[in-house]
Amino acid sequence: MASESPSMTKTDKNLWSAIVSEALAYLKYNAYAHRALEEGHPEVAQVFQEVAGAETIHGMNHLRVSGGLDTTTVNLRTVTEGESKEYSTMYPKMIQDALDEGRQDAADSFALAMDRERHHLEVFTNALDLLEAKTAAIAAAGQPVVATSNEIPAAAPVATPGSALQVETDGMTMADYVSAATEIDRERWRVARLGRLREVVFGAQDGLLSTVALVTGVAVAVENQTTVLVAGLAAALPGMLSMATGAFLGSRAEQDVQRAEIAREAQELEDNPAEELAELVVLYQREGKTYQEARHLADEIAEDKDLWLRTLVEKELGISPDETSSPMKDALTMGVAFILAAIIPIMPHFFMEGGAAISVSIAAALTGLFILGVGKGRLVQRSPLLQGLEILTIGAISAGIGFGLGALIPRLIDLG
Repeated sequence: MASESPSMTKTDKNLWSAIVSEALAYLKYNAYAHRALEEGHPEVAQVFQEVAGAETIHGMNHLRVSGGLDTTTVNLRTVTEGESKEYSTMYPKMIQDALDEGRQDAADSFALAMDRERHHLEVFTNALDLLEAKTAAIAAAGQPVVATSNEIPAAAPVATPGSALQVETDGMTMADYVSAATEIDRERWRVARLGRLREVVFGAQDGLLSTVALVTGVAVAVENQTTVLVAGLAAALPGMLSMATGAFLGSRAEQDVQRAEIAREAQELEDNPAEELAELVVLYQREGKTYQEARHLADEIAEDKDLWLRTLVEKELGISPDETSSPMKDALTMGVAFILAAIIPIMPHFFMEGGAAISVSIAAALTGLFILGVGKGRLVQRSPLLQGLEILTIGAISAGIGFGLGALIPRLIDLG
């Protein structure tokens, strides 16, 4: 839909409202028709579909009167820009919002639509490339190019990556563009998930280290299976709550700080746009552009206030306006990682006693730490072996300290 401007009359606005209403009615009536067919009422479905067709005609008439129809080239450019925005910006944001609110059904619906928008974007862009190539060829041959606002394009063949129909612009094809858009969205959320690796590693490592040190010390000191289990579980459960709460509060505080910084930047943009424009020019110059290039880019970006703020936030503050962190998810990740890891050194004491339980508990904890280090190394693309040995060494020292304290403290008490 065209964005409203102060120059639009009431009738113009009413026309666009009517277009939206007719389009919504078309969707609803077709959906109602499908439901009627599912329930075994084809006669009712036919009524819904007939009325839906009439709504389409009304909407097309409103669109024609509003001036929303242009030449086929302009129409293709308009829908390409719209589909690109929906695919790269609108639906990814909607999916994340749905997931944050626990609406997996809505997220799945948005994801399906986003996948089809990618296909629509590819089809429309290929059609535009072919039409522009055709127009250029006709103009080169000296033939008149006919373009009217009522032009109805024939179905254009769909170009597939690598086919002869695919038109390249400066070496970049539509397949490159779509692949890049997909990769950008995928990478952003992949990095966000990797950021949660901190909670996994920290939670699991703390759960293993603190628990193995505690149960080892208690087992050496009292040599009573029940006491060891009570001590281990009493430490693990509050530890889980403490770690989860700390992760939640820390993540929330970081989120609040970022939101405050973005709000401050938005206020500065409102109060002193000239200074913010100058800052954008300087930022682009520091990236290696000339003053003229930087000023041209800054002026173009400043035409869209939302894009202007987004660019300043990303380049000046180093903050992404798209929130990928979730305090609740961070807390759950930390708490689950801690309790699962803490159970490992406690488990042997359910089935064994004395020195055997202590040995198996320490061995299990050290093995868990080594596996944790190897997994961390693979994810961050560092030597898995070295990462595993690093955490293993820390765990061995912790277990040794726990063993030593367990043996030393009873003697000190006896001496007292």
